[in-house]
Amino acid sequence: MTIQLDLSDDTVIVTGGGRGIGEEIVYAFAEAGADVVVAARSEDEISRVAERARTEFDVGAAAVPTNLVDRDEIAALVDATVDEFGTPSVLVNNAGANIAGPPLDMTADEVDTMFDVNVRGLFLLSQEFGRAVRESSLESGRILNISSVVADLGVPAMTVYAGTKSAVRGLTKGMAAELAPDGVTVNSISPGLVRIERTEQVMEEHGDELFDFDRIPLGRVGKPRDVANACLFFASDLADYVTGEDLLVDGGVEFTAGLYK
Repeated sequence: MTIQLDLSDDTVIVTGGGRGIGEEIVYAFAEAGADVVVAARSEDEISRVAERARTEFDVGAAAVPTNLVDRDEIAALVDATVDEFGTPSVLVNNAGANIAGPPLDMTADEVDTMFDVNVRGLFLLSQEFGRAVRESSLESGRILNISSVVADLGVPAMTVYAGTKSAVRGLTKGMAAELAPDGVTVNSISPGLVRIERTEQVMEEHGDELFDFDRIPLGRVGKPRDVANACLFFASDLADYVTGEDLLVDGGVEFTAGLYK
């Protein structure tokens, strides 16, 4: 049996939507009929993605350059969405900063960058989104936060990044409880290793020393579409009664403690 998701009544904001997992999330929602707002710092990248969503899937699509460290730009992103399409019904907090390195060598600026984007920016945008939904005629909304499987694992060179992704899960549960009276569900998705440009380079240069690919129970590295499909589930009516949860999309890595050496 094939389940066809119809999200044609939805408007979706996707941060970090100019490439990688975020780009695939944009296309997945557009394919399901949703209007999409693509946000990231690179105007060229998000304009390309928005144009493809518009032409290939015949939906409304806008590119809004946004620096998630700047509160004014965060507010402007939601305002621009409301002006173009009306109140957004789905927010995908996908943007993330990952600066790898031994914890004793990390600089304060590097730590600040990761927490500013991964935690502070995510929270402030969720705040603006939640306010917009509360003040609108919408009966429900969805916030989807992209965390990471490394929040549960001691992965070399990922200590600070893992800390930010643990914080994302904590914010997810807190916001789920607080926003439930407004009809807003809040869930997180924790991908394992996914084939995108950045991870392809790491796998090519350091794969043998960092990863044991044969220990992934499902036998392959993840694809961006795997994460996008999880987003579609949480955004759809299929997940009406699910909130405050984290979904692992890792091929079974965490429960077997595989992959990472």
